[in-house]
Order: sequence, then C-alpha cells, then structure tokens
Amino acid sequence: MILDEEVIKLANTYGFDRHISKTTHDIYWECDEEDLLKFAQKIYQMGYDDGCYETSYSTGYTGLFGEPQ
Repeated sequence: MILDEEVIKLANTYGFDRHISKTTHDIYWECDEEDLLKFAQKIYQMGYDDGCYETSYSTGYTGLFGEPQ
C-alpha cells in the first residue's frame, strides 16, 4: 500500500501545483491532463509492483471436488 506521504511526494514530482485557499485554508492540487495521467500510471504501477509479491490468505483444503490437496 502506498502511504499518503508518498502520494504527496509523487504529486509534487509529476507537476501538480499545491494551493491553499485563503478563505477556507483547504489544500487543493491542480495539474494538466498529461501530468494527471502520468501520476495515475505511476500510482497504479507502484500498487501492482507491491501486490504481485504478496500472498493471499488461504483457508486450506475445503474438500471441494477437483481441488488439489
């Protein structure tokens, strides 16, 4: 799983501009479409790379027909 801090670091790396609202003090980000697509692809790849090495929880043999023991 990617951490919030890593997402923010990537957003800065991929051209997102960080702004703070003067009235509400909310933080918002803006970028162009090309930067957004690069960012999304990188996030997806990082999740894919992390997930492909994890094992899933196994309940063991269930007794279903054709299931290897």
